Amino acid sequence: AAAAAAGTSSSTLDGGPLPGLELLNSLSRAKEPFRPLSGGKDVSWYICGPTVYDSAHLGHLRNYVGFDIVRRVLEDYFGYDVCYVMNVTDIDDKLIMRAHRRRLEASVRALDQALAGPAEGELAEALKA
Repeated sequence: AAAAAAGTSSSTLDGGPLPGLELLNSLSRAKEPFRPLSGGKDVSWYICGPTVYDSAHLGHLRNYVGFDIVRRVLEDYFGYDVCYVMNVTDIDDKLIMRAHRRRLEASVRALDQALAGPAEGELAEALKA
């Protein structure tokens, strides 16, 4: 049997029952009552986290804060027990390619400096003559 509407065992500040949680089904464009798959108050929630290949930015923060607010509403207002999991992908092809590129750039700079030192001196002497 499907779980009863969320929050029926809790009450609002004025003592009335909490309304049930409804979500918009984007396929049917209709509001539907939220019912956890467990049939009780346990909610499993998985979200994709950042792929760390560059500096953090406000877009990352927006996701963390936004999802944390929704989690807190589910737990504190509606009384759900949320198991919240976010992955963090710490390496991918972009990171590997950037490391290779930086290593190659450093090698080229070192080679340029090694070759340019004596050659610049010889070129300067040749131009003086």
